[in-house]
Amino acid sequence: MMLSWLNKLDKIAPSKIFWWVISISMVIAAWIQYIQHGWINPDSVLYFEQARLISLGDWRGAFKVFNWPFYAFCIAYTHKLTTLGIHTSAQVLNIIFFGAATASYLKLIQLAGGTSRAMFCGALVLFGAQYIVGDVLGMLMRDEGFWAFFLASLVFLIQYIQHQRTRDAIFWQICIIVATLFRIEAICYLLGLPFALFFIPNQSWQNRLQHVIRTYSISLFMLAVIFMVILLNPDLSMKNFGRLQEVFSLNLYNEFTAHLKEKSNIMADQVLGKHLSEYAVPGLLITFIYAILSKIISAAGIIPSALNVYGARQGHHQTIENNTYFILSAAATIAIISMALIITKVFVLSGRYVVALSWILMIWAAIYLAEMFKTSNKKLLKIGVLILMLLCLGLVKNIWPKREGYNYMQDAAAWLQQQNTTPDYVFYDDSRMRYYAGAPFIGTWDDNWIVAKSAIDDNNINQYDYLVISLSSSHAEREAYIKKTLTQYHEIQRFYPPRRVKCIVIYKKNNG
Repeated sequence: MMLSWLNKLDKIAPSKIFWWVISISMVIAAWIQYIQHGWINPDSVLYFEQARLISLGDWRGAFKVFNWPFYAFCIAYTHKLTTLGIHTSAQVLNIIFFGAATASYLKLIQLAGGTSRAMFCGALVLFGAQYIVGDVLGMLMRDEGFWAFFLASLVFLIQYIQHQRTRDAIFWQICIIVATLFRIEAICYLLGLPFALFFIPNQSWQNRLQHVIRTYSISLFMLAVIFMVILLNPDLSMKNFGRLQEVFSLNLYNEFTAHLKEKSNIMADQVLGKHLSEYAVPGLLITFIYAILSKIISAAGIIPSALNVYGARQGHHQTIENNTYFILSAAATIAIISMALIITKVFVLSGRYVVALSWILMIWAAIYLAEMFKTSNKKLLKIGVLILMLLCLGLVKNIWPKREGYNYMQDAAAWLQQQNTTPDYVFYDDSRMRYYAGAPFIGTWDDNWIVAKSAIDDNNINQYDYLVISLSSSHAEREAYIKKTLTQYHEIQRFYPPRRVKCIVIYKKNNG
């Protein structure tokens, strides 16, 4: 039954599938925001404060909060244009950006030669994605804006290669520049993809050079303007251009290798010993490769990853339109190089740095899944149907309402407000808790315990009537330390998330 229905899909106009899927994507994004019930990512606190300052015209203060303010600018001006709150404005942008990202994603499937069936498969691959839709989409962050403009830039670049229209070359650059304003990592594609056109097959060297010049034109002009401004104003430097200083640094090599040298020395001395010390660097690099592969699979999903392996082994990549395959492959290569550089520099690789590659893998997975249903092999057809069912289950999981305790931080903030407390008399060790309680912004931090421990050690914590502390079962000694050190406080309430591995504990100062 499902197979006959899939066969009928190709009779439906691609434009109908296109707009239906976009509409559904925006409904899903809105629904996910609804079931979050105001939950935010820790980074969102920073963006909201920055947006608030921008809406008040305090650009200097906004840059002090974070020196890459475009996302906050979008929130602030949505807030001013619609009169919606800062939080609601961010939610509206989240829905719009995801709809735009879905539109470009479907267009890329079409440019790759995908039919209505492939677009449908692509929709299920996307909506069933546990990381992109299940995790990141619910977070109000810069990523959704980056997705929208990064994918749009690939659409225009492929269209330029296919039709050699100057307007496509211009729109490619505008979109990737805007993507860079959301996430600085996009500059790797801005600088790298036009260079890759030197190697595009079936083109003369004259055409390749023309492609490179056209697709670099705006970015080269902007760089020339920036350097001219710096030359004409001795008081200026790359530090005045936000996070661009991270890219255009004369000390890049040392920045990328400092951590590697430090960690390899530790590994050589303390782990391998003098007889195996020469294998420290290769050992770390192998670990990096394993970490990158693990992150790719977890971010893209097991099913899209498996479909890519299947498609490559079956040679289905040959069914993808040549120019589209070349551009997507070049973008995937740049993504992997970027991941390698990031993990080498900071020894951290968040899944959000892998999402650009994940989108490309999902595009290919959609094509390969659609190809799977063209076979007469009954076993393969059954596997294809099973994959569709698993993707549907993934979608259901993504949109299922959150379990009780998911909003335990908001519950803690609401309970405390019912005690007629004011933020000035409450100590919070978490920036989100301060936001939920309506307390003034004082910054964001990575380690809550460092904040709490510092306040305890310098006795600043004693000025508060209530303490709101984040604790976890993996650090039971911290709770024991609080009980031993802060004898003037006693616990009055605690709130748990669904898994109960961590909690928010509220302490009150003893009377008298």
